[in-house]
Formats: sequence, structure tokens, C-alpha cells
Amino acid sequence: MEKKAPVDLIIRNIASNGTEYAKEIREWLENSAENKRVYHDLLALWRITGSFPNRFFPDKAGAWTNVQRHIHLQKRKYVLYHRIAQVAAAVILVFLSVWAGTKLDHWRERPLYTEVFSPVGQKTRLILPDRSMVMLNGGSKIRYSQDFNRRDRYVELQGEGYFEVQKNRDKRFVVHTAELDIRVHGTSFNVKAYEGDQTVEVGLEDGLVGITRDEEEILQLTPGMVATFKKNEAKFDVGKMDMNLVSAWTRNELVFEESPMEEIVQYMERWYGVAIRVSPEIMNGELLTFKVKTESLQEVLNRIKMLTPIRYRIDGGQVIITKP
Repeated sequence: MEKKAPVDLIIRNIASNGTEYAKEIREWLENSAENKRVYHDLLALWRITGSFPNRFFPDKAGAWTNVQRHIHLQKRKYVLYHRIAQVAAAVILVFLSVWAGTKLDHWRERPLYTEVFSPVGQKTRLILPDRSMVMLNGGSKIRYSQDFNRRDRYVELQGEGYFEVQKNRDKRFVVHTAELDIRVHGTSFNVKAYEGDQTVEVGLEDGLVGITRDEEEILQLTPGMVATFKKNEAKFDVGKMDMNLVSAWTRNELVFEESPMEEIVQYMERWYGVAIRVSPEIMNGELLTFKVKTESLQEVLNRIKMLTPIRYRIDGGQVIITKP
């Protein structure tokens, strides 16, 4: 067997569960411990990803030109060829060491993630490995490492989620959003952090919540408090609010209290999974208050029509709202 790693044979052997080139690979493995390390690195990569990276193919012609440039032309021809062969072999061995060592070590250390997405118009409930419960609103996504609850309890949230966190004083639970981190030990709270919204809202139902930004704790919430972070101004508004209203969406209720039409329309799009076009004159700053439970889209539009003069048309997945 040749000294350099027979990469093609190794890949064929691993992909065939050891049936192809078994004798050749066995003989090559017996040559050195380094050969065994390279083989097991490739095997680990195959088990993790189910594939192999594109291999590097050296520019042999260019390598030969560079070698010739550094060898005295006075040497006999056979000495020159021998030297070229040595350098070429060294280049291949160095590349294999880097590729099969550094690159594969990177793959082994790269964390794996579980990602759950709740489509618009739907809600998704999931139980995390520590038995904490998360309810995702429409158009929301949560991601966590497969090491979750081994070293820490860290999740990333885009959208809106209601959390019931299992108590664990040794492992703080952290919800990361693009703007804020919410840190708790065991509590129930709601986080609304949609990418397109101008605010991030955190409402606490039970327990204690610490809100940090850039690794600095800005404030703590006690039950019944809601913190609203204004992205453009980079500041917080904090006040008391009925948490039954904040978490109403988890009970299939739509609740708006003195909300502008823009906010209502945006929420309805996520709730019903439709696109809503509104005439600019309707976005006049008027504030609406109403509550609906498990109503159809048409029933909600009729409720809005009772509160402010509008005309609407439903065309498949699109709603058009205009002045009458």
C-alpha cells in the first residue's frame, strides 16, 4: 500500500459499511497509528453529516514548476526527478494532515442544533429536554443546541413564544433575541420579538426575570410587569399589565387594547396566515379595543368594521382593506 492516505478507497469503504476495499484498508490501517486516526476522523464525519467534504486536488503542474525553480539545474536529471517526487509527496502528506486533522476536528466540535418553526396561521407547542414548555405563535422560530441542559439552557427565539421554565438553580435558562437576553431560573413569561417589529416585549407571569443587553443586566421584572424595548430609540418602557391579555394568544384569543390599525393588521397576518393590504388613509392613528376568540378572519374583519368605517375584500390568501 502507498504511504499517503488512499482517500478514495477510504470513502468507498466507509460509504459501503466496510464491504468495499476491506483488505486494502485493513492493510493500510496496520501501517501506523496516524493512519487509524485519519480513518476514524473520516468515519466520524460520515456518521455526523452523512457526507464527505470536497477534497483538494493540488495543482501538480504548478508544484513541479516551483520545485524546478529552486533546484540547481546542474544536477543530473535523475536526481532532479527524485527530488521532485520527494517534494510532491511532502505536499500531499502536509495537505492530508491539515484536511484530515484540523478540518475534521472542526466538524467534531461544531455543535448540532434543533430548530422548530411555527408557520404563520398556526401555533406550535414543544417540550424542551429539561421538560420546560414553549408555545410558539405563528411565524416564530426557536433554536437550541443538542447539548441543551448538559452545560446550560440556552435558546434562540425569533417571533413570539410563551415559556414555562422548569426550576433549576444550577442552570440558568436564557432566551436570546436579536436585541435582548432574558435570563431566568424557573418562571412563566411571554416574549414577543418579531424581526420586523419596532419593539421587543417581555411580560412576566410568575417568578423573576432579568433582562440583559450587551451582557449587562438592564432591569428585572416581577410578576405582572411588562417591559417594551423600542428598537429605534434603544430604550425601555416598563409598566403593569394584565398577563391574561399578554398571553391571550396561547388560549386562541385575539385581544387588542387601544392598538393602532398597523399593529392589528400585522398581528392578523401572522394569526391567519394571510397578506393584508390597507389603504394609507386608514392608517390614521386611530386606536381600537376589542377581543375575539377563535373567530374566522371574516368575523374579525366584521368586528373591526363595527368599530371604524372600512370595506374589505378577501381574495384567496390576500385581504384588501379600503375606505368605504
